[in-house]
Amino acid sequence: MALPRLTGALRSFSNVTKHEDYSEELADLTTKRSKLHAQLLKSDLTWKKIIKFVDDNLDKKEYQTVNGDLKTILQAAKQIVGAENGQEAIESGAVFLFKTFHGKECVGHDETKVIKQMFGPFPSSSATAACSATSRIASHFTEEQLTALIQLAEEQNGDNRVLFGKNIVFSFDMHDLDHSEELPVNGETDVQKSISLDYNKFLNNQLNHLQNYCDGKPNIKSLEKIDDSFLWCEVGKYLKESQGGNPGGPTTEDLCCTLYEILASTKSADELQNELFELLGPEGFELIEKLLQNRSLILERSLTCPNDNRFQALQEQCKKFIGENAKPNYGCQVTIQSEQEKLLMKQYRREEKRNARKEKQAVEDGEGSGEGQMCFDPKELRMQRELALLNARSMPVLGRQREMSVEKIHYPHVYDSRAEAMKTSAFIGGAKVFLPESVQRENNKMYEEVKIPHSEPMPIGIEEKIVYIKDLDEIGQLAFKGMKRLNRIQSIVFETAYNTNENMLICAPTGAGKTNIAMLTILHEIRQHVQHGVIKKDEFKIVYVAPMKALAAEMTNYFSKRLEPLGITVKELTGDMQLSKGEILRTQMLVTTPEKWDVVTRKSVGDVALSQLVKLLILDEVHLLHEDRGPVLESIVARTLRQVESTQSMIRILGLSATLPNYLDVATFLHVNPYIGLFYFDGRFRPVPLGQTFIGIKTTNKVQQLNHMDEVCYESVLKQIMAGHQVSIF
Repeated sequence: MALPRLTGALRSFSNVTKHEDYSEELADLTTKRSKLHAQLLKSDLTWKKIIKFVDDNLDKKEYQTVNGDLKTILQAAKQIVGAENGQEAIESGAVFLFKTFHGKECVGHDETKVIKQMFGPFPSSSATAACSATSRIASHFTEEQLTALIQLAEEQNGDNRVLFGKNIVFSFDMHDLDHSEELPVNGETDVQKSISLDYNKFLNNQLNHLQNYCDGKPNIKSLEKIDDSFLWCEVGKYLKESQGGNPGGPTTEDLCCTLYEILASTKSADELQNELFELLGPEGFELIEKLLQNRSLILERSLTCPNDNRFQALQEQCKKFIGENAKPNYGCQVTIQSEQEKLLMKQYRREEKRNARKEKQAVEDGEGSGEGQMCFDPKELRMQRELALLNARSMPVLGRQREMSVEKIHYPHVYDSRAEAMKTSAFIGGAKVFLPESVQRENNKMYEEVKIPHSEPMPIGIEEKIVYIKDLDEIGQLAFKGMKRLNRIQSIVFETAYNTNENMLICAPTGAGKTNIAMLTILHEIRQHVQHGVIKKDEFKIVYVAPMKALAAEMTNYFSKRLEPLGITVKELTGDMQLSKGEILRTQMLVTTPEKWDVVTRKSVGDVALSQLVKLLILDEVHLLHEDRGPVLESIVARTLRQVESTQSMIRILGLSATLPNYLDVATFLHVNPYIGLFYFDGRFRPVPLGQTFIGIKTTNKVQQLNHMDEVCYESVLKQIMAGHQVSIF
């Protein structure tokens, strides 16, 4: 095993020669390290000594409370140091935290900087918890006891230890640095002399460079060639202008190191510009521009510096020889950080910058108004903000989403299974959607068939009650003559439709009974014009807007039969069925199309009296707003709402539609109160459950596709007819 020795370059400036005799016993590094470790455990302050000190000076009652605080400090050290570093490193970190916070009440800027230099980026919540626990422990002891504990460890640790190399004397007076031709060293070989000659000239320039900075005179030649001294000068100017001499902000050395790490990354100029702007703020715009322009030169200057250990040792001696205020050298560094550490560092730099601005503003306000600084502590506020941010980051995403979903508005009469499924954690987490297990598949050479069964009906709620016709008043019983009860959807809507004047939007599947819901609103309007058992037929008009002429004729026949016992006249008003003014005046209900009613209401003279008598407007198939005829329906609704506002008259609007995806938007357009008049029923409320079958033809030839489609359709229809089912082909 080769013995360790000092290189010729380092021995040339010391009193050590290569003829020094090393014995086998002294060269045994393992033995020396074990002895040194044992000596440190005896002399230095350890976690076991702190526990023993607490146990010896406290009662058993107080020891239980203090023991919990000690565990808090140990847990905080585990979070800062990292559990993977072992129990010994964690206990050493706990001792360091105890020493740092034993006389402090809160985590200040100095304590944060010390911990950061020792452990790197750390969670501020752990430091705050350790500081609070240390403060509570210190409250049980006197100041003399704590001081004796700390000083005893320092005295034992500092008196007997002799560090390696302490007795080596370095002196630059031993050799003339200006004469690089001769470096007489006893016993030095030619190779060692050549190495010393290589570094001698560079060392001479470095000494002059550092001496100029100590004297406050930057080297003009070094500024002409952009290097790390340029970074030092520009950062110093920036801090002087932005902080105004405020000592609370970051130092020039810290900011230089941070800027060099950013410039040495592989990011583009645009990304660096954004990151530098977040760090330096608007005041550093000129500095950002200079750094980006000279980025390659700054990095090239630092990369070309010698990285040999001999040069680093010489450079450290140069700093000691010239003075402690000499400018440090920023070389190329490789830092491995986790994503959390990067975020913490970025947050730390941002908060430091923001705090410096606040303190500067507070000083300026105090000097201008003569009131002094503000009463709050910016360090405490910064720590509280960091703690809040860390707590927000540790909060589970699904739990946060669940809290937000509770706050969402719930409409009492909306039964939308799709919207409920979108609120589940599986949908939010991006889980895949599969067909139900009861799906039937058939796959052959010609086609593939997938049969999806009908959905299960909606369970009956506790508050749902079926409405029987015999329980209605006389007008209701006459209109629904021959019926025993209303169906489920009609019973849910009954109270709002039959007993209120609220605008309504009914979204229900086809065949769910929307026509009888329209009848309920018609009966409510008729009941409002009954006086002493007589219906005042000349006081109101009801308009039913159907999308097609054929549907208008069908609705005319249906409502005529239902309202005939009440003496209500129902007429069709379309392009094919014209009515005279006298017939219109003798009619209480008009069944029309959107285009026809749009023409009637557009007239300014003649039919004004008709439009003013309208008390109920029923819009069937209102989902046609999305079709080509949608603007006509929109104009009808807008004209009706304008009439209500201008004349202050009551015109009720009822919208009937199939299921809509944007039912809230349509309800807002119709001026419907979503808590009272909005009713949405999905496929679970179908009176006849609906299943779905999808058939996919496999062939790619167009002609064969048509033939196969016809053949499959014929076989499916024949199969249904043979089973006795009804078949409709569209």
